[in-house]
Amino acid sequence: RLMTVRLVPGFDDGVIKYAVANPETNMRALVLQLYGAGNIPSNKQSFIDVLHSCQERGIVVVATTQCLTGSVMLGHYAVGHALNDAGVVSAGDMTVEATCCKLAYLFGRGDLSEYEVKRLMSVSLRGEM
Repeated sequence: RLMTVRLVPGFDDGVIKYAVANPETNMRALVLQLYGAGNIPSNKQSFIDVLHSCQERGIVVVATTQCLTGSVMLGHYAVGHALNDAGVVSAGDMTVEATCCKLAYLFGRGDLSEYEVKRLMSVSLRGEM
């Protein structure tokens, strides 16, 4: 169970909040398509709170970039530090498609914990990074 969200200026995090809180979704991962090197609007504390709740529920949150080139560097800006603190992991320079495929593979193995999936997202398994 994976959801991808492409953030746009003025986005409303209500749909994400509902999907995370609703046990019927059985969400395992949330892939965020962020601005530039991993930015979100700095005044969206409610969104950071949703990401914290993902961590509490065992949902892996991965940050990708909307840019055609470059990579996500979560510690580069203040907002990136907030994402790190919320348990978001970087997809590095992987495309959103590669990120989703990697998550599907890692969860499909059936023998990895949430922590191990997060750790392996930063490891190149087949040259994807």
